[in-house]
Amino acid sequence: MPLSVNRILRTLPLTASVLGALARPFTPEDLVQTNRISEAAAISPGNVAIAYIQTQYSIEAKRQSTKLVVQPLENNHHSSPIEVVSFSADARINPPTEAEGSDEDPQSNAKGKLKPSQPVWLSDSTLGFVAADPKTGGSTLYAITKRHKGRWSKPHHLVSTPVPISDLRYSTKSGILAFTAEVYNGTSTLDESAKLDRKEGERADTAQVYEDLWVRHWDTFTSPKLPQIYTLQLVSTSDGSFKPGRQPKNIIKDTEADGRLEVSDSFVFSPNGRQIAFVAKRPGKDYSWKTTSFVYLADVDASAAVPINPGNAGASASPAFSQDGAKLAYLQMAAPAYEADRNQINIYDISAKSTVSVDVAADWDRSPSHIEWIDNKTLLATYNEYGRNKLAKVDIDTGGITPIISRHAVGAVQKLPGADKLLIDYSALDSPNGLYTVSIDGTDITRVTHMNPKYGKDIVLSVPEDVEFIGADNATIHGFLLRPPQFDATKKYPLAFVIHGGPQSSFLDSWSTRWNLNIFAAAGFVTVALDPQGSTGYGQKFTDAIQNQWGGKPYESLMMSLEQLLDAHSYIDRNKMAALGASYGGYMINWINGHTDAFKALVNHDGMFSSISSYYSTEELYFPETEFEGKPFDDDARKNYERWSPERYVKNWKTPTLVIHSEKDYRLVFSEGLSTFTALRRKGVSAKLLYFPDENHWVLKPANSLRWHHEVLSWISKWTKDNDALPAVEPTNGSVKAKSKFRIQANDEI
Repeated sequence: MPLSVNRILRTLPLTASVLGALARPFTPEDLVQTNRISEAAAISPGNVAIAYIQTQYSIEAKRQSTKLVVQPLENNHHSSPIEVVSFSADARINPPTEAEGSDEDPQSNAKGKLKPSQPVWLSDSTLGFVAADPKTGGSTLYAITKRHKGRWSKPHHLVSTPVPISDLRYSTKSGILAFTAEVYNGTSTLDESAKLDRKEGERADTAQVYEDLWVRHWDTFTSPKLPQIYTLQLVSTSDGSFKPGRQPKNIIKDTEADGRLEVSDSFVFSPNGRQIAFVAKRPGKDYSWKTTSFVYLADVDASAAVPINPGNAGASASPAFSQDGAKLAYLQMAAPAYEADRNQINIYDISAKSTVSVDVAADWDRSPSHIEWIDNKTLLATYNEYGRNKLAKVDIDTGGITPIISRHAVGAVQKLPGADKLLIDYSALDSPNGLYTVSIDGTDITRVTHMNPKYGKDIVLSVPEDVEFIGADNATIHGFLLRPPQFDATKKYPLAFVIHGGPQSSFLDSWSTRWNLNIFAAAGFVTVALDPQGSTGYGQKFTDAIQNQWGGKPYESLMMSLEQLLDAHSYIDRNKMAALGASYGGYMINWINGHTDAFKALVNHDGMFSSISSYYSTEELYFPETEFEGKPFDDDARKNYERWSPERYVKNWKTPTLVIHSEKDYRLVFSEGLSTFTALRRKGVSAKLLYFPDENHWVLKPANSLRWHHEVLSWISKWTKDNDALPAVEPTNGSVKAKSKFRIQANDEI
């Protein structure tokens, strides 16, 4: 019998003290070895099965496994999953060569040696997937077929491409296979682009020349290549197998006069499979300081796409065809340089070639992140609200909102073909991501995948508690509190005060593989994570309130909330508190160090040191230009940058700080972390620098993640657990001022 949402995800109705020896605390080793679904699940056309990619890291073996899994759904009875393709690779930075004892060729064509990705159903009995081809540098589409008694065939070759492909989609209605590939501007075929790749590889020098921004983005230097959409006809043969028809065709290369169009969002097929809708940006001189993007429509056999919102100024997202193919819904921001603007729901009439409804739910002060049709009059929308990622119905005629799921965190949502059910990715702070089916009215929710049974059985996870405080401008500050396992209210506990990045994001009741709050709770810390001004899910005005207030209202709200927290919870030791944050949270850590000495230890992950230097080294210039209301070389805006720069308050720094930064972080470059560490050590403040040469703004590699967690927990434990004799500041030039009492210091004005 299906369980309620609360029962399914809250797998630990008993506290750790009651469970006693039946369960043990959560550890970083558990986190990095948790089974994960790495891509969106694929649903078979007849709704008989789903397919997904499952990954898992083994600390002992130092290997990462990747599996293509089929989960039958016949008659809504979820039978056991079937691993149809498996792959395992050495995850070490410098793995031993084949000659050093490995008996596997990781990319041979034998079973167990193809790394599967991008599953796509070609029929209810044929499943395709992509694997890299190390010989050509391209990709190969393989297919497996369901045989007698549910057995699956070995992978057989279907299509090869000379360049890597991604975002694989297939329409069973039209027989069209579509994918994206990064190709050189002006090339007509994939072979032509691959030929230019080979020519590029023959160069004797390594120079890269740029005349416009951006030079690099996220963790990669830009190249002359841009992602474009290709289509390919697959032909079904008499024996039920498939073979390729014509060569892959670039359906958007002639859209712009210069051929430059960068596909920036996953595309979708029309119901009949003859059209594709997608989001793209037009590269140009203003590329790095404008968020402007457009929704395009293209025929699957064409060579040019047409924008449906050509007068738009802001970012576009999430195009979705109605079930009858007559309408296209999409999300639209209005501001041309603000990535956290409210997403409006617009409706485009395909036959009339015009947007017929703008901001369908105008009175709804929330910003949906994804939309999907469930019938020709109703959309589904996922949205963030008060620490939950929720799911609701949207009536496109009235704009009415009907919540479907309001607990925990809904991720990807897909409608099951021919059924009044949805397939959702679902998680909570104390429950890893899994796939579930749910009725369209939000009832009858049922778990489909059971990848991590150890949680709730062998491992105890703390159940989060909602907390609210009063912050700056009398605003309500919401967040979560997690208590350590075997919590005893008569004892004193150190505090882990976690600050999120973004800053336009929020702490959700969702599972995280990076900043997992249960890690800190399991290590013995009362863990608190709050959403100050700038956070999402509390209305657009609250999100916008951080602009030109980076160290103002959010800082005041955090510190005011902290005081109220300590007054309300006497079991928190106010003399043993650590604050931790990443990105904007890392900025706030540096700001805290210059404005209060309330904390015994700080952790700054990829944070900002100087708002001025970071402007000139980051890639997305629209972000600081919106947040600080201009450019730092304009006199008025310069005052804003200087006012909110942590570097200005280095003279006040005295709290021991762990600084973490990575070389491939091009959002906030490594010099921001190095500058922070340099300032701390030159002042004689205890500090440690944790540097990753191969990570970006996030630490993603399992072994690096494990090291990250051990360094962080070791640092905050060192300064908060019975170590009052440790000096926080080493004398350098003369005496060191005594620490002042806990306080909020007023912001200095320029």
